[in-house]
Amino acid sequence: MAQVINTNSLSLLTQNNLNKSQSALGTAIERLSSGLRINSAKDDAAGQAIANRFTANIKGLTQASRNANDGISIAQTTEGLAQDNTLTIQVGANDGETIDIDLKQINSQTLGLDTLNVQKAYDVSATAAMDPKSFTDGTKNLTAPDATAIKAALGNPAATGDSLSATLSFKDGKYYATVAGYTNAADTSKNGKYEVNVDSATGAVTFNAAPTKATVTGDTTVTKVQVNAPVAVSTDVKKALEDGGVSNADATAAKLVKMSYTDKNGKSIDGGYALEAGGKYYAATYDEGTGKITANVTTYTDSTGATKTAANQLGGVDGKTEVVTIDGKTYNASKAAGHDFKAQPELAEAAAKTTENPLAKIDAALAQVDALRSDLGAVQNRFNSAITNLGNTVNNLSEARSRIEDSDYATEVSNMSRAQILQQAGTSVLAQANQVPQNVLSLLR
Repeated sequence: MAQVINTNSLSLLTQNNLNKSQSALGTAIERLSSGLRINSAKDDAAGQAIANRFTANIKGLTQASRNANDGISIAQTTEGLAQDNTLTIQVGANDGETIDIDLKQINSQTLGLDTLNVQKAYDVSATAAMDPKSFTDGTKNLTAPDATAIKAALGNPAATGDSLSATLSFKDGKYYATVAGYTNAADTSKNGKYEVNVDSATGAVTFNAAPTKATVTGDTTVTKVQVNAPVAVSTDVKKALEDGGVSNADATAAKLVKMSYTDKNGKSIDGGYALEAGGKYYAATYDEGTGKITANVTTYTDSTGATKTAANQLGGVDGKTEVVTIDGKTYNASKAAGHDFKAQPELAEAAAKTTENPLAKIDAALAQVDALRSDLGAVQNRFNSAITNLGNTVNNLSEARSRIEDSDYATEVSNMSRAQILQQAGTSVLAQANQVPQNVLSLLR
């Protein structure tokens, strides 16, 4: 080997080895201080990519486990049957791994109990509020001034004494006063029933001797009497009949008839006039003095915007309760005896309907509640199972990630000790290598 001064190859070689040992010492110290074998891509690029994917999956599954626990809490709260929400809870690392829960609102409407009615109902929306009063059956003595209107309606019967006796009674939501204690020359065998109206301020009663309106409930029977020959109806009446669905020929051949009604007590009441056209009857009024016929009509606007006036047809629909109102008639008290006329305010008894078999409704509602609670219990069990599976998956992924990126302290401590020894040896050898050019000077002496 040549003796040179310019280039100290031994020193260069020693320096390279010293740098390598220093780099190994730095890597060992970095891994020991961080606890990770992979601190950058230069340590293990493929391992780092796999570990990052594992980390993302672990975070997603951990969040899914928390969501499932929240779902259990909501399901437990919903057993109070007070919410209506649709909950979608993520239970997997991917968006498609979900469980849908439909938590329906539970109240009287969804259970079908809002239509439950075990007591007949009355529509009192048009009834004015009044102070409650108490009435009992009894006898009320009326003085002569109080009975003036009643006596006039009865044809001024010969009363015994200076008073009339009236018995107050209550039946089916109506008040009646049966007047006795008089003698009627024309009819001595009938006592009249009078409608009683209650004054909300004083609780006093007033007798309406000649009611002008009678309401007959839907269990009446209607018969036509006094069928007259075809009448010459006016152009307006004919047009109203045609707008109501009557053909031109039937409207031209319309007949004037007089109706009579039989109430539920079997009592007969004379009704108003009607027009018979095409086998159907339409409400009308007839002036016996002038012979003028007027049809009762309903005005409406058709699809073209034209105003129509259709005649009102008489008659009901099968299975429905019909309320027939007879206006324009005056009944004396003696003639109206035995008829159940409604006292004002009128109640819409025709709209009343009781629920058939209410126990079946309640049983169905209970079954629906039980079914929902069973579904909630099943959902909670599914959530518990999902949480368990998620926990197992997270554990497996964490162990796999640890084997890839966590540092092995036994190995790294050994590497650090080896690198430290090499550093010390390299430093000592470098000092010796740097002394080699000094040997060349001895040749020059």
